[in-house]
Amino acid sequence: MSEGALKRSLGFAHLAAIGMGTTIGVGWIVVTGGWIMEAGPGGAALAFALGGAVMALVGLCYADAASRLPNASGEYGYVSAAFGRSAGFAVGWLALLGFIGICCFEGLALAWLISVLAPDLAGPTLYTSLGVPVRVLDLCVVAGGALFFTTVNYAGARESGQVQVVVTALKVGLSLAFIVMGLSLGSTANLAPAFEPHGAPWQGVAAVLVVVPAWFCGFNALPQALEEAKTRPGRAVLAALLIAVIALTALFYMAVIAATAAAAPRVALAGSELPVVAAIEAVAGPWGGRIVLITGVVALLSAWNAAMFAASRLLFTLARDGSAPTFLASVHAKHGTPGSAVLFVGVTALAGGLMGRAFIEPLIQMGAIGFAAAFVSTCLVCLKLPKTGAFVRFSAVVGALALAGVIALSVSDMAQRDARAELTALGGWLVLGALIWIAARLGGARRAA
Repeated sequence: MSEGALKRSLGFAHLAAIGMGTTIGVGWIVVTGGWIMEAGPGGAALAFALGGAVMALVGLCYADAASRLPNASGEYGYVSAAFGRSAGFAVGWLALLGFIGICCFEGLALAWLISVLAPDLAGPTLYTSLGVPVRVLDLCVVAGGALFFTTVNYAGARESGQVQVVVTALKVGLSLAFIVMGLSLGSTANLAPAFEPHGAPWQGVAAVLVVVPAWFCGFNALPQALEEAKTRPGRAVLAALLIAVIALTALFYMAVIAATAAAAPRVALAGSELPVVAAIEAVAGPWGGRIVLITGVVALLSAWNAAMFAASRLLFTLARDGSAPTFLASVHAKHGTPGSAVLFVGVTALAGGLMGRAFIEPLIQMGAIGFAAAFVSTCLVCLKLPKTGAFVRFSAVVGALALAGVIALSVSDMAQRDARAELTALGGWLVLGALIWIAARLGGARRAA
């Protein structure tokens, strides 16, 4: 391996699939019922429409920053250019937590879904983590998935992009199938009441709205890929692409909410571990539920691959700029990929996945905070840069305020409950970041001497 430029091999479809692939994973299968119970199908859909509008404004900020800072890849580069490298590293490290968190989560979730589809494959318990057993299936899926996606991303950006296009297309097709089943075979009577709670519908909307940004996390994987694009999109095209990814994500969640609510009475959703599966099975039988689970698996694979891609490119950028050890900036002589960074991300994601399913919620919580911090920082960059357009400035102000509120609510939630797992993991990540920053600084000082 050697230092050099990454190979430009990604087309427009690859970029779109990387952006869309990360935002829709598998968690919606579990939480959609909770959204409906809390706000009603109308209230939950409205929350996603409003949240999607805010995230579209944030997407405009990303397009503006990427166009005005063409040599910067993602939040780290934007913040470094506007506020200095130390601030850039802090934001980049938090964003990296979000991407690696997705990699860890998807492996654990895949093992969980396979155990639902084929319970006999779970195998014996190997050890317990946070009081939850880790079985043979968990270990095999996490390790096998980490090895597969590490290999794909090590082999080349185009190979990773091609995998992403295939699984994203399959995900869209399967999603349309179960959404059509839920809407066509379900009953409009199940949609009533459209808003909850009775007499105070905005309380339900607000309760769902505060978690909505977490379900758009990952669209920022697209800017990480621009350095490897065959042709870098202009500002207007990039803005349209990012907004399209965000809009399609919002429409997906709104359609899932409507299909789930129509397919089964509200009381049936309340008592189900997998509400979307239970709802579709109520109108389409067991095979309908299998379609939902297979859709979740495919969606999970697309998110895993895109997160691996984005995390390795972000880490490569940190190292290339001297904010992380230089060996992570090496480029594979044959494949043109950041080989060392890919391997580092793969090993780190594997280590996180070995913590077991009890670590799923802490991973989601930490990842959401990391991404929200990255989103807010990109908005602030647009306010810092000179000659920012009036509408972009408006977008930056609204986006920063809304997402700062989400961070505050997340921190408040952690403070009000037993969040030792989240705090321990977050503290460990910050300590690791500090050590990497110090090592990079010392290494730079020795090279300068």
